[in-house]
Amino acid sequence: MAITTRVDALKKLGLPISASQLDIKNAYKELSKKYHPDVVGEEYSYLFVEINEAYSFLNNNPVPARKVLGGDEKAMMRYQTQRNNRDMAKRYEFKDKKRKKEKEAALEKAAKEARRRREEEKARKLEAEKEAKRQIKAMEMAIVISRMLGENKD
Repeated sequence: MAITTRVDALKKLGLPISASQLDIKNAYKELSKKYHPDVVGEEYSYLFVEINEAYSFLNNNPVPARKVLGGDEKAMMRYQTQRNNRDMAKRYEFKDKKRKKEKEAALEKAAKEARRRREEEKARKLEAEKEAKRQIKAMEMAIVISRMLGENKD
């Protein structure tokens, strides 16, 4: 039996006509666990299929806010304000996450740059030490040679 109306779908899930999306979701979860073919067996799998059809119908055919609120303009304004606030909060949350990622990327980049500079400085110091040791050896050799030459003159 194909589900063609919201009322039929809600009846399949055992919900009243005024059920919210959260009620629908919770009822679907409970019934799908209860009537899953692994739980009740293959002969009752049609129940699971019907529950999925009902849930799919309700998700693909949401009720406009005007119908839910019955044309009450104040309620519509409150609903629209809540929706706008929720959307704004999501945008701020998204922007905050983006800023946080950018900040983390900048910090990581700065840390890499600092490590690179430390490594370069360390390499320069090692090179300077090697050069100093080479010069000391050269001076020691020059001293030894000059002493040898000085002894040969006598």
